[in-house]
Amino acid sequence: MDEVVDDTVEVNFKFRFSVKSGRDVLEMEHVSKSYGDHIHILKNSSGRIERGDKIALIGANGKGKSTLLRIIDSSEPIQTGTRRSGHNVIKSFFAQHQLEALNVENEILQELAQAGSDKTEMELRNVLGCFLFRDEDVFKKIKVLSGGEKSRVALAKTLISEANFLLLDEPTNHLDMQSVNILIQALQQYEGTFVTVSHDRQFIRGVANKIWYIEDLELKEYPGTYAEFEAFQAKVQAEKAAEEAGKNQEAAKQKAETSAPKKPRSEKQSPEQAAAKKALKQKQRQLEEIEKALMLAEKRCQEQEALLADPALYADAARMQQEQALYAQYQEDLNVKTTQWEQLVEEVDQLTAETEG
Repeated sequence: MDEVVDDTVEVNFKFRFSVKSGRDVLEMEHVSKSYGDHIHILKNSSGRIERGDKIALIGANGKGKSTLLRIIDSSEPIQTGTRRSGHNVIKSFFAQHQLEALNVENEILQELAQAGSDKTEMELRNVLGCFLFRDEDVFKKIKVLSGGEKSRVALAKTLISEANFLLLDEPTNHLDMQSVNILIQALQQYEGTFVTVSHDRQFIRGVANKIWYIEDLELKEYPGTYAEFEAFQAKVQAEKAAEEAGKNQEAAKQKAETSAPKKPRSEKQSPEQAAAKKALKQKQRQLEEIEKALMLAEKRCQEQEALLADPALYADAARMQQEQALYAQYQEDLNVKTTQWEQLVEEVDQLTAETEG
């Protein structure tokens, strides 16, 4: 008989440390990093991490996120700039290579005891229970574990260490949804500071209070949650698109005014111009309608993102999957409407030029 998986497991262990860091955990000023003459990661970038920051470092592959994490860790050299660690900062770095660093001959409980030597066996078992290792499971040898199980062991070791500053590079790799939920709860209860690199949007929504990203070789910060960051980005993109459309329309108008000969007012419009004018009015009405629909679609996505950011949702696996599917549907609808809006803007620009030609 297959074991029943408990999707409502809750983390009730407090991940504490004995030494609190100073207010400033790390400060970087005018940092530049490159590999050779062609691969540039950062240029004259600055950033500051304060105690209690829960930072998600996001962005596409190849932008240098893992490199930046190692720079923060001081394990990666920099070409120029300064990197200063704060008072009483104790770091712990998690990356996928930590899985290979586990002693394959150790039992799980033994492996965890090496990281938490000041903790009792009961406390260690409590931690392992949070990470789905219960009863006799704690005596399994590391060498028989799956990749996901090894990830849970390595993450548990990271969290029970004396570190007050965690650096987590793609911690949800190899984890199933239940394990990701456990990690989210653990990091929500963690009283220190952390920076995590992740592509997992649900994970980022659940843990981050600041967003870092690299743009044009510069480190940038958004001082809010991931849901707020996405809404901010959507607004910026919409404003850029509207500004670009306005510029195109104005350019087309100026071109038409300067290139076309002035016609007497009494001269009648050509049939082509009349048809273009009629079509322009129709497209303008359609554009107004799609703009309203686009605003509603954006609002619906933002409301769904706020719902998905609620940790209580993860207690009900069926509802969580339903809400995630609904969000995906809303996102698809938003993408379709954005494409329609962009197409209509182009058509309005073209028809405007034709009516004034």
